[in-house]
Order: sequence, then C-alpha cells, then structure tokens
Amino acid sequence: MVLEFLFNPLLSLSPALAVLIFSGIILVIINVFYKVLINQNAAKAIKDRQKEISKKLQAERKAGNTDKMNALMKESLQENSKLMRMTLKPMIVSFIIVIIFLPWLHSVYGDGFGQISDSKGTVKLNGVDYSFSIDNNGITVDNAAAYKGPCDAQCVAVNGNAYEITREGDKVKFGPIVASLPFALPLLGYTAGWLGWYILVSIPLVIIIRKLMKIYV
Repeated sequence: MVLEFLFNPLLSLSPALAVLIFSGIILVIINVFYKVLINQNAAKAIKDRQKEISKKLQAERKAGNTDKMNALMKESLQENSKLMRMTLKPMIVSFIIVIIFLPWLHSVYGDGFGQISDSKGTVKLNGVDYSFSIDNNGITVDNAAAYKGPCDAQCVAVNGNAYEITREGDKVKFGPIVASLPFALPLLGYTAGWLGWYILVSIPLVIIIRKLMKIYV
C-alpha cells in the first residue's frame, strides 16, 4: 500500500519516463545512506592514497625493484580492505532497498503470459483480458494495433501499450516495451523491458547523483 501511494502517480507518465524517475528516486535514497554511513573525507583520502600507490608501483615495476613492489602491493591491499569495510553497511542497506522497491516495477511492467489451447488463448494485460490466436502468420491479438518502430520479435500495441510477443512452449509471453532504442544493443536489441531500461538509465544517473552529492565511494 505504501509503495502504491508513493509511486502510482508515475503511472500517468510514459513507461520510459516513469522508470527513469523511479530509478532516480531509488538511487538518491541509496546514496543518502552512502553519504551518512561513510566518512567521505576518509574515503577520498584512501582513494587518493591508492592512486599514489599505483603510480609508485608502476615506477618500481619499470625499475625492477621487486621488494618495493611487494611492499606497495601489500599496502594497496590494506587500503582496499579499509575501503571494503567502510562500504559494507551501505551495501547491505542498498540491497534491502532494492529488494523492497524493485518488485513494484515488476508488478507494473512485468511480463504477461497467456496459455495456449487449440491455437488460441487469453492474456490479462493491465487488468483486462485480451484474446489471441496463433497461425502460420504468427500471433494475432484482438483489438491490437501495429507497433511503430523497430522490433526484434513480433510487437503490437494493445490499448496504447506496446508489447513484444514471443511463444514459449505452450504459452505466449507479452513483454511490455518500456523504451524503444534508436539502435540495437547487445542482449536488449531495439526494445527494452523495465529491467533493461532500469539498468541503462541507472548507469549515468548514479554518476551524476554521486557527483552532485560528493560521494567518493
């Protein structure tokens, strides 16, 4: 109920924008814990020291000073161990936050499945039942419109929402298309579901958020 109250307003937006905003909210919450639970000045000092050690290590490697190299590598491991201990608590908190909040996205933009019986079936999409049939030309969905855009499989628009349709054994999977991509990406292709789009937008967002919040680790 709490998650629905917080995030249901996003449902009025396009799926791509809704997942983008959701991702930003979750990343801000996670990084607040990183900011609070980690002494960022101490973390920055450790990372700066690691950079210094890396430069010295390269110099000693060129000079062939094995003993100094071993000493520097030992110090580097010690600094890295300190950093790992500092990040343990916020990592656990982040995992808990993801476990709590991410299922909401799945409940809204997760796949729908329709059982096949005599080359026909029904699938529930956004609470509404739709009939489909299968023949040599593929899968036909009642009241569906053509999907405008590149698609790696068979894609249709149903009641304003786009779906990628694939047959999986005795079922038909309706995968909601959250975002259409201008070019094909490995593993994703031209379309992205909620999880693929969430990961894609999280990568640049986490960099921007950490930069703004001055989080070094």
